[in-house]
Amino acid sequence: MKNYLLIIFSFISLFIGAQDSEEPVDPNIERVEKIQDLINRVEKNRDELSLSETARVDEFIKKVADRRFLLSKAKKQLADEESRNKRLEDLFEKNELKLAELETELNIKLGVLGELFGVARQMAGELQADSESAYNFTEHPNRTNALNEIGQIKVHNLKNLEDLWVLHLNEIASSGEVKEIDANVINSDGDITTEKLVRYGPFNMVKNKSFVKTDVPNNAFSVLQKQPDRSLLRKFRSHYKNDEYSVAPIDPTRGFLLSLYLDKPSTFERIAQGKLIGFIIVLIGSIGLIFAGYRYFRLYTYSKAIKSNDNSDVFNKIQEISDNSNDVDAFERECDEVLLTVNGNLSWGVNWIKFLAAVAPLLGLLGTVIGMIETFQAITVFGTGDPKQMAGGISQALVTTMLGLIFAAPLLAMYTLLSEKVSEILQEIEEFVAVTIVKKIK
Repeated sequence: MKNYLLIIFSFISLFIGAQDSEEPVDPNIERVEKIQDLINRVEKNRDELSLSETARVDEFIKKVADRRFLLSKAKKQLADEESRNKRLEDLFEKNELKLAELETELNIKLGVLGELFGVARQMAGELQADSESAYNFTEHPNRTNALNEIGQIKVHNLKNLEDLWVLHLNEIASSGEVKEIDANVINSDGDITTEKLVRYGPFNMVKNKSFVKTDVPNNAFSVLQKQPDRSLLRKFRSHYKNDEYSVAPIDPTRGFLLSLYLDKPSTFERIAQGKLIGFIIVLIGSIGLIFAGYRYFRLYTYSKAIKSNDNSDVFNKIQEISDNSNDVDAFERECDEVLLTVNGNLSWGVNWIKFLAAVAPLLGLLGTVIGMIETFQAITVFGTGDPKQMAGGISQALVTTMLGLIFAAPLLAMYTLLSEKVSEILQEIEEFVAVTIVKKIK
């Protein structure tokens, strides 16, 4: 295509050159020259194209030869790998057969020793399970690796059996001793410090009369965030310093019972289970009891003053009325007015205590109803498969009822006590009035 374009452009250039020439030229000579020139160009281009095509064909033939070499090489590698795979499969089958024969021979030679090794592995596994979070894990740092080795191997030697025996003896010995050790302790800031701890056999670990728990990943111990009652902690003594028998709390389940005991809610946590209604009952009950105590103190002081005739306000007023009145009926009427005034002052706030004593159980009943509603809602959403989903509502229902009864009973008792004290004081005043009337009649 390129050659044809060159020929066309040559004709066009010759034609244009002929038109631009002003000299007269013989048309036959000019045509012969142009034809000859065109023939020369065509032959030249043909030679160039022939060389280019020859080079391209040679390059293609060379690439074909390279591809054939690579293909033959890949086929040879494939054959080698297939042969190797066949050899490995044969070797694997032979090893399988040989292994089965060796295992059979091993079982025959072991005889009763196979049962012995099985028991050794079982004992190692049980001791490992018991000592994973034991309180004495820092005293035997290599025990875990030794037990793992004994539990994994199939045939034990004499050293393995002796190691297992020694480990069991150490566990037995540690279960009967009260020992002071230096161990790592994680404090409240998360820092690890070395402190003295007292271990009570395999049951408890104590730091300054405070229970601690194990933290095996950090090779340390940490103090329990919540400690049992002080009555238990007071029983800890320096048992490791003497050989006398003493009483000390222990957990034979190695921490399980202690964890259950620590899950027991405190007084504030128990009240918090009543939620808002529970806190309201505690608030009004506390206010009622404080106010009742204040009123009883005032009435007791007033009654004591009357009995000792130190409070002369009422008595002086009655005596003044008696001196200014000659009519007994008028005196009685004026004394009744004084008694009404005194009764009103003495009875101030007593009825509020009765009101609070009645409100407390009613609020407890309200909390019970709300708690049961929450329980039924939990049953509707989660069903009855998980009791923990219902525990919150049931706790609220029971705690609010308990709080209402706890505060209602003493409030009612205080109301009765205050009413009797008011009646006692009024009786003292009425007796004084009666004595005054008798004197006035005489």
